[in-house]
Amino acid sequence: MALLLGIDLGTTGCKAALYDEQGTCRGEGYLEYELITLSGSMIEQAPQAWWQVTCQAVRRALQAAGGSDRRAVRALAVSSQGISFVLIDQAGQPLGNAISWLDTRASDESAAILRRYPAEQLFAITGKRASPAYVLPKLLWLRAHRPQLWRQARRVLLAHDYLVYRLCGECVTDHSLAGGTLLYDLRTSGWCQELLDAFELAPGLLPELCWAGTRVGTLHAQAAAELDLPAQTAVAVGGQDQKCAGLGAGLQDGSASVSLGTAAATLQIMDRPHTDPGLRVPTFSYLQPGRWVLEGVIGTGAGSLRWYRDALAAGVDYAQLIEEAGQIAPGAGGVRFYPHLGGATSPHWQSTARATFHGMSLATGRAHLTRAVLEGVAYQVRENLNVSQQLAGPIEQLIVFGGGARSQLWPAIIGDVNNLPVVWTPNVETAARGAAMLAGLGSGVFSSLDEARRAMLKGHEPRWPDAANVSRYDQLYQEYCRLETLLLQSVTESS
Repeated sequence: MALLLGIDLGTTGCKAALYDEQGTCRGEGYLEYELITLSGSMIEQAPQAWWQVTCQAVRRALQAAGGSDRRAVRALAVSSQGISFVLIDQAGQPLGNAISWLDTRASDESAAILRRYPAEQLFAITGKRASPAYVLPKLLWLRAHRPQLWRQARRVLLAHDYLVYRLCGECVTDHSLAGGTLLYDLRTSGWCQELLDAFELAPGLLPELCWAGTRVGTLHAQAAAELDLPAQTAVAVGGQDQKCAGLGAGLQDGSASVSLGTAAATLQIMDRPHTDPGLRVPTFSYLQPGRWVLEGVIGTGAGSLRWYRDALAAGVDYAQLIEEAGQIAPGAGGVRFYPHLGGATSPHWQSTARATFHGMSLATGRAHLTRAVLEGVAYQVRENLNVSQQLAGPIEQLIVFGGGARSQLWPAIIGDVNNLPVVWTPNVETAARGAAMLAGLGSGVFSSLDEARRAMLKGHEPRWPDAANVSRYDQLYQEYCRLETLLLQSVTESS
């Protein structure tokens, strides 16, 4: 039986997981690594660390698989953090550290891009707002501030691309990752020559575009030795981690996924490259031709619950907090929480907004506050899904995964707030599974992503919304949004 290896290179850690063709995980390995914080705006990573933790995580997964024969490993693919990138020279060596997606040094360059391309025009091409998080502003910053390094640069490789290069020597990326560069044209599903010309960037700097699941080679001998894998192991193109996680959780047409990680994300697939006229929710290419996704972002999703626990409930574990919140009726006793701890992200995009508890009284207890946090994130999910459904049509089911899906209460609240049946996966880490599915596609184990879904994903009974809760939450949601509008207006007026 063939084994498929999924590698998920996140912002601060790497997971490797071995799956058989039926989707059973045979072994996992995980290691963390550091961000290099040079200042409040300059955040980097060592690309060598990307490679080293990948090798160690893969070897740990193989060891955990025990009796599984490593010669049965047919293929691998990489799911990775988006936007982070490294420059490499003619010899394929990194030119210093990689710049993290968390880095915001290129704020002046983002403003310069908007002077050249108004926000509406840029969004229509790329599906994105100009932001220093994306690759293009940082390339302009490097050219202006690191000219000697820039002159040596021959390729720009995203984190996924760098790993693939180390694995098999090919400089390739996928369409879901390319969407985070601000140089990708959603309309043509290719690099945007107009933008490259406007900012005087050579097309040869960028990796070749391939669809996720495309086989691009086999392991180099040295890579095979470092990973302890057979040299004939196929390397398939992977994708951006949120897209791979959606695939690994079962995202399909007619559904939407909610990732309850530190940042929460909503994904909805559509069959055309619509962009939001209001610039509220970004559009990306998906992992397969003819499909695009609207991706809403809640900057502090499960991160809100972690902040709340650490700041206001120190020493109490999540299970106890969730159990207490479950004893409180919908509405949290009148308490509302607006989870804008790092600013309001989609669909509001107000970076100076801040989080707020509202409606507390002498009757308010810890359980009310906990429930308000859970409900506040659920309301933000609804705001994002309202926008995506305007563009992509109604959805019939929600798929919830990530650390916040370990409880039954939070997914249930999200389902009731959105009046949708909801399923959640018992394995909350689905990005490596999605990458393994792409490895199966690239190696011929599966003929299509639909076949991979049928083989590797197990169906789960949905939890249907509670009619009484739905009615109550619909009223509460309207009140929540009215107050949020006033809060965000006050931020705008004071800034």
